[in-house]
Amino acid sequence: MAELRLKLHPAQAAIWNSKARFRVVAAGRRFGKTYLAATALGVAALSSTNIRGHKLNSTNPCYYVAPTFDQALRLMRPKLISLLGWENQGGFIAGENQNAGWMELVNGVKIYIKGAENDEALRGEGNRIVVMDEYAGMPAHVWTEILEPTLMDVEGDALFIGTPKGKNHFYKLFMNALTHPEEYWSDWEAFHFKSNDNPFILERELKRIVSRTTGSDGLSPRDTARQEIEADFVSGGSRILAPANFPIVPTFDPRNCQFFITVDLAGFSKADSGKILKSDESVIAVTAVDQEFWTVARIQHGHWDPRETAYRIVKASKDFPGSRLGIEQGALNAAVRPYLEDYMREFNRFAHIEELKHHNARKQDRIDWALSGRSERGLIQLLTDSPEGDEGRIQPWNEWFLDQVADFPDPLAHDDGLDAVAYVDQLSTANYFDYENIEDWAPLDTLAGY
Repeated sequence: MAELRLKLHPAQAAIWNSKARFRVVAAGRRFGKTYLAATALGVAALSSTNIRGHKLNSTNPCYYVAPTFDQALRLMRPKLISLLGWENQGGFIAGENQNAGWMELVNGVKIYIKGAENDEALRGEGNRIVVMDEYAGMPAHVWTEILEPTLMDVEGDALFIGTPKGKNHFYKLFMNALTHPEEYWSDWEAFHFKSNDNPFILERELKRIVSRTTGSDGLSPRDTARQEIEADFVSGGSRILAPANFPIVPTFDPRNCQFFITVDLAGFSKADSGKILKSDESVIAVTAVDQEFWTVARIQHGHWDPRETAYRIVKASKDFPGSRLGIEQGALNAAVRPYLEDYMREFNRFAHIEELKHHNARKQDRIDWALSGRSERGLIQLLTDSPEGDEGRIQPWNEWFLDQVADFPDPLAHDDGLDAVAYVDQLSTANYFDYENIEDWAPLDTLAGY
């Protein structure tokens, strides 16, 4: 018997290793969604039991559904042939009817390739698995009224894969799978990946595509790129924070400011990066605080290991001498600490580290309390992106930060930059005295001294 050889990159493997019965994947273009779908179909078709212990036989088919039949056949047929191979060449495919859209494997199980435009043709029973590709591009009832009931006989699986297309039924399905709002959703799991989570995609190709992206569906070119490449469900809600309330200034007076370096740490385990709502980054924010304004002078963000994170923190402390340094408490803090000590000795720049605490408050509330009132009064400003510092390699961050402002508090959107800046609220104490207008003190009673 031939051997089925699977070649999954780490992000695909994170989805594959999930034990959830229903998996919802929002991913950017060229992530490898269709190959993942072919793998799920092939393995399910060759299995004699499913993960819930139900025995399966040749009467239990597999369904692959795309918005149209032509699209489904064009996308999936070559992938299945490449993965499974023909029986007379040592593979698993015994025969097919291309016009009818099915392949029969050597064990008698059929894989059906179908289009959602003919929803009546989707009705059946006893399905092992249903894979819905680009679910955002087909009617919601195709799942709830037609395909979900076909899984009841053997408690079959479902895999939803696609690129976001606004906040439609795919977004709602993703969010329910993520948050498990009721018992029905306990068997669900949501995954979110960008195009560049596929390690075989060339970075220069992604940059070329983004640079040539034009707006679609009423979106700006930037939001279209976020949707297609970064797999964001673009909202631009601005329900709590508004980008217009964060003015960008070319310069500020640092003489009467206290500088704060606040650090929001992200996880360092690559294996877990895809099994969360969003792949957060570590963020190092430098904020100057005076009697009136917070001026965000610099933000660095990225997926760094503990050593590089520590280097960047100490480098920021060196670039802004006298700053107070606060780092989010917890296990990640402990992972970075040894490297911080090493780099502090190397740079001869020692800083007292203050642990930033959550105080049992939700992240959304912490950000809201720290930023919303100040920003409404125009008291938080962003310094213009500067190429200086970090050896000339600081990436532009104003637009990155304002994107998070616009999407907050959408739980799918990134908010790690907001959280880092919000931590300043823990470290700073406002000074409301104007010392220049205070007269020299003199005792009223020279004998008593006051």
